[in-house]
Amino acid sequence: MSPRITILGGGSYHWTPRLLSDFANAASLQDAIVTLHDLDVKKVDAMVAYGAQVAHQRSIPMRVHGVADRKAALEGADFVISAFSVGGFSSMEHDLAIPARFGVRQPIGDSIGPGGVFRALRAIPVVCEFARDTELVAPDAMFINVSNPLSALTRAVASTTSLSTVGLCNELIGCTFVLSLLTDAPMHTIDPVVGGVNHFPMITALRIDERDGFAMLRELLEDLDLRGEEPVWMTPPPAMHWQKLTRGAAWTKADVVHNNPVKMELFRRFGVLPGAHDHHVAEFMPGFVHALNGDGEFWKISHYGLDGHQRDAEADEADFAERVASEAVTRMPSGELVATLLDGIVGDTAKTLPVNLANQGQLVGVAPGVIVEGMGIADAAGVRARDSVVVPGVLGEYVRRTVVAQELTVEAALTGDRTKVFEAMLADPLAGRLPYETVQTMTNEMLDALGPWLPQFAS
Repeated sequence: MSPRITILGGGSYHWTPRLLSDFANAASLQDAIVTLHDLDVKKVDAMVAYGAQVAHQRSIPMRVHGVADRKAALEGADFVISAFSVGGFSSMEHDLAIPARFGVRQPIGDSIGPGGVFRALRAIPVVCEFARDTELVAPDAMFINVSNPLSALTRAVASTTSLSTVGLCNELIGCTFVLSLLTDAPMHTIDPVVGGVNHFPMITALRIDERDGFAMLRELLEDLDLRGEEPVWMTPPPAMHWQKLTRGAAWTKADVVHNNPVKMELFRRFGVLPGAHDHHVAEFMPGFVHALNGDGEFWKISHYGLDGHQRDAEADEADFAERVASEAVTRMPSGELVATLLDGIVGDTAKTLPVNLANQGQLVGVAPGVIVEGMGIADAAGVRARDSVVVPGVLGEYVRRTVVAQELTVEAALTGDRTKVFEAMLADPLAGRLPYETVQTMTNEMLDALGPWLPQFAS
């Protein structure tokens, strides 16, 4: 039977073109019935046309159509993909600008920090509406969240419905690429053991083709003066925004190390490797982004700012235009994990991939039910965690602190309790380093400025 996939936010220039191409590249998904729902009907129409183009160019039976009514779009779905944001750049401007006036500069501001807290407050009521509708008309569907802040949104759905719920993020795939460049190993041979939360996953052990990957990495770092000159097997793509530091045309292992200073510092010091890009990791450990180190300049932390987020959106539109103009569907994987997960389940060929699931013991020291990230297995039986992990020392403590802030954020979003918002901000690693009264003032300003997108706090 053809898998039925509904994408909520199906007009997304980022998600939908990539997912449709990935579905076309997975044999078990080539006959999928894909339903797109979005408030922007024109964008949906463009994506439906692109879906027809993909099916024609590949000569596959995949069918893509748009449905304006959300419950009708969800009817009969096997998989529901939630890919949306609330308020767009108009709300994000407040997420970034208000904290900056109080001295809180956020490299990204979509997962943690004041921006992450308020993005969650806006999005959680909406994602819960999506989930309740899914539970009503497609109760056996798997609900797959790819929207940020991923941990908080996935937690809200898992805690308020009976749906099988998973969050997916490709940051660990990026880290696998980094490790592949440094060790000359094919990406599929790199097998990390991971525990943490989204955008702050910690690799606590590493196997590379039955070898100790951490030992390989230590040997490289200890002999970087000589081995740093070794060329890497692939030029890093422009989307990684890396800066080449060594002479010559070829990228070297020293270039890779120098573009990941936070990762490498934490690995050298604590023996644990963060699995997300440095500009994400730095938001969870605010000592890396502080006025005394140039708001992260010392650690080469890039600050997206509103302009950076807008440039990413423009790049997505340009990418979509290129896909439409192309005479062939790319066979290059997008790097996103939705098709991998679905292919494991529908094709019943076990896939190992990073997943965000309710904690059932896979992350030791964190309460049951909390959404945690680790390696999982997807097959016909569904999705399950693979490992039980202890994140040691201070990095484990940073994970637990993050969980506290995210749990308070979810509670605030679901209850409309302004005091809970203040508690979440006090617990947040970036906001909470400010004086108590400053956090209170900043929280109130953000609640007022973002009021149009926060109806649960109106009374």
